[in-house]
Amino acid sequence: MMLIGFMLPCLCEAYGFRKCAQYEYNLSHVICIRKNIVNLIKAIEDLPRSTTHLNLTQNEIKQLLPASFVNLSALVDLRIQWNKISNISEGTFSGLGNLSLLNLVENHITRLNSSIFKGLVNLQTLLLNHNKITHIDKSAFEPLVNLQYLDMSRNFMKNFSNVIESVKCLRQLLVLKLANNSISSINLSPQTIDSLQTLSLQGNHLTRLDFTNLSLPNLTVLDVSRNKIKDINSSTFQNLLNLISLNLSGNSLRISHLQGKYLQNLTVLDVSNVTQIKGQLDKLCTFFLSLPNLKYLIMKKNHIIPVNIEQIANCTQLLSFDLSENSLTELTGNEFDLMTSLNNLTLKSCDLLVISNSTWKTLKNLTSLDVSTNKIRSLASYTLTPLKKLQYLDLSQNPLTEINNLSFFGLHDLKHLKLIGCWITAVDKYSFAQLPNLEELNLSGNNIRKLKRRSFYFVTNLKVLTLSLNRISTVYRDAFVGLGRLQKLDLAFNILFTLSDTMFYGLQALESLYLSYNKISYESTKKLRIPPFYHLRSLKYLNLEGQFHGLQVIPINFFQGLHNLQELQLGKNEMVFLDHLQLDPLVNLNVLDISGTRAGNRGLYLNASLFRKLTQLQTLRLESNYMDTFPVDLFSSLESLQIFSLRFNNIKNISKDFLKNLKSLKFFDMYGNKLTCSCDNAWFKNWSVSNPAVQVPFLGSYHCSGQGSNAWFVDFDESLCNVGIEKTCFIWSFSLVLFTIVSSLVYAKLTWFLRYSCYIFKSWFLSKWKRTEMEYTYDAFVSFTSSDENWVYQELVPALEQNGPPNFKLCLHHRDFELGLDIFENIQSSINNSRKTLCIISNDYLRSEWCRMEVQLASLRLFYNNHDAVILIFLEAIPDYRLSAYQKLRKLVKKQTFISWPEDPNEKQLFWARVRNAIAQKTVNEPNLKLNIAE
Repeated sequence: MMLIGFMLPCLCEAYGFRKCAQYEYNLSHVICIRKNIVNLIKAIEDLPRSTTHLNLTQNEIKQLLPASFVNLSALVDLRIQWNKISNISEGTFSGLGNLSLLNLVENHITRLNSSIFKGLVNLQTLLLNHNKITHIDKSAFEPLVNLQYLDMSRNFMKNFSNVIESVKCLRQLLVLKLANNSISSINLSPQTIDSLQTLSLQGNHLTRLDFTNLSLPNLTVLDVSRNKIKDINSSTFQNLLNLISLNLSGNSLRISHLQGKYLQNLTVLDVSNVTQIKGQLDKLCTFFLSLPNLKYLIMKKNHIIPVNIEQIANCTQLLSFDLSENSLTELTGNEFDLMTSLNNLTLKSCDLLVISNSTWKTLKNLTSLDVSTNKIRSLASYTLTPLKKLQYLDLSQNPLTEINNLSFFGLHDLKHLKLIGCWITAVDKYSFAQLPNLEELNLSGNNIRKLKRRSFYFVTNLKVLTLSLNRISTVYRDAFVGLGRLQKLDLAFNILFTLSDTMFYGLQALESLYLSYNKISYESTKKLRIPPFYHLRSLKYLNLEGQFHGLQVIPINFFQGLHNLQELQLGKNEMVFLDHLQLDPLVNLNVLDISGTRAGNRGLYLNASLFRKLTQLQTLRLESNYMDTFPVDLFSSLESLQIFSLRFNNIKNISKDFLKNLKSLKFFDMYGNKLTCSCDNAWFKNWSVSNPAVQVPFLGSYHCSGQGSNAWFVDFDESLCNVGIEKTCFIWSFSLVLFTIVSSLVYAKLTWFLRYSCYIFKSWFLSKWKRTEMEYTYDAFVSFTSSDENWVYQELVPALEQNGPPNFKLCLHHRDFELGLDIFENIQSSINNSRKTLCIISNDYLRSEWCRMEVQLASLRLFYNNHDAVILIFLEAIPDYRLSAYQKLRKLVKKQTFISWPEDPNEKQLFWARVRNAIAQKTVNEPNLKLNIAE
């Protein structure tokens, strides 16, 4: 360990956790999302005490045990939503005196017991929605003395009185949300909650609205929408005198029961989808007249027709009016004549076919108009001219095919125009000529195919232009001339094939450019005459992700001119080659993402000097690129790099020089690679678990590649890789002793050595001399039984194939038989392609039918080739009577000399010399060797 520390003096140190990671841009925020955490305490036990935000969303946590977070006293934000928590023990949150937000949404909590929130004295927000809560102990919330926001929506609570009893101790409570429970009544004994300002009871089963026994003197917002309310107690609002906003939508109210006597401060009223309104507008107007401060009225989906608008105008003085989802069809008359104070008008989804300038002739103060999702096919000239103060206009989702520039005549104050999802096919320089102060124009989702010259010439104050999701394939020269103040241009999801040198001319103030998901590609790295971004001197963000066929190759000067670019997105391209120095002009780049990219069928290839000029780069993401290796010096110039992610590649080993120059590194992500637990990575294992200067996220969950799912990278024992002074001395001394012993043995056995050498020379000389014209694939086929397999592979094969000269080529069953061929054909072919056949005789060999057949096939060569090629090797002494049952083998023994395996180890060298001498009539020529390996 000391030696490795000495070897890496220039490397920063690192750390990591098994199930969690610190957010790279704020290390006090820890993320443990979707990590299958079951044991919460074990998963967070090593987290730093300085952690302020902890996110445990979407795990498998079923219970919260006492003191689960005792080591994280600095927490201010704790999110445990989307788990399976059904039990919260008393004391779970002890030590979390600084916590201000607790999120327990989407769990299986059924009951809130007393004191489960003990210790959360500074908690301000508690989210318990989407659970299965049916009951709350009276003292459950008592520790939460500073709670301001409580959401218990989407539970199974029925008893409103139980809720009020449990929250009345919360002296700071401002917001209480009980939406989508099963509360059917709000009857209770007299209670007062002074602090409450917002109460939501929407989506319950209330049939009668009665707050006579509940005093909420500071309540300003009440939502009882989507209930079944038919009746309202005449004095129900007597205890709600400061009510400003009331939502009664989605009920079946009797209009006659609505009284404004106690609603003198009411400003916002929502009576959308109230079934009893139709035909009772007179009574509704009477109610409106009793509300002197009513300014914001929402009447969606109430079957309002144009004539009804005049009735409502007669009894209100509105600033904002929402009539969405009514059937208005045409507005051509005097519908809004009396609404002279109106600032905001929403007519979304009203089936409008026609709108006329006479509709707005008195709306001199209107600043926002939404007529989206209607059926307007065209706008007549001067349609919107009366709206002199209009600043926001939404015409989206209308079947408009062309733009009549005179329809916008007079809208000099308009700043935001939305034409999303219309059927517009073209724009020209006059389309928006009447909007000199327009700052944001959204034309996404249309059918524009070309941008002509000076298409936006007269909107000189435009700052944001969105043209995504069109079919733009051609941008003519000077198309954006006049947009000298444009800061953001979105051309994503079009069909641009190339970028011309004049495409972006005139966009000298442009800061963000989106070109993702087009079809931009190049066929050569050849230098462009004038690169496309040459004029974009102010550009800071460029997105080229997801080109249809990938960017292919990138011209060498493609990014020239982007000296101020700070972020470049090149990821999600199917194919991109960065084999030149294309990034050299980006000297001020801070963020680079080339994730989800590859070069053809192999991993992403990067030129060894690609990043040499990116000295200001702080974030580099090369995720999911199939990369398995890269030049060691590729990142050597990135001294400012702080966040480096190589997630989900095929990297197995990391060189010691890989990170040596990354002096500013704080976050190094190798998750999802295939790191091996070998000595090559021993340095990285030690570096990654040392002092907390660099985070290696989820380090504890890295698996050792090729060693099964139970082997963890951090548990790899690298002690065998550490070569110290003691080990070096041992190796030297051991070698010296071994040399002395071997020398003595060689001297003592010199006689045997000389005899062995003579046989070796004889075999080698004859193998050179006695060559016939016939060529063989193997020198010898080895016939043996499975019980003698160890002897063959440990003794025979090394002696004859490796320890020459000469070296012979042997044919062995399991190694050289051809896959898929019949066993008999394999044996016959191997014998015929071998010069000799070695029969390894033992008692087990005599009992093998296959071995008997091999002997017979080998003996047939005497008949066909006129020479005997069988060599017999006896591994053990076999009496003559045992051979009597094997006629062919007995004749061979009587006819020729056989070789016996010696019992004396000193005679082994002579034994092998005799075997070589028997084989070495002719060796197989090297060019004719054919090796078939079967595993």
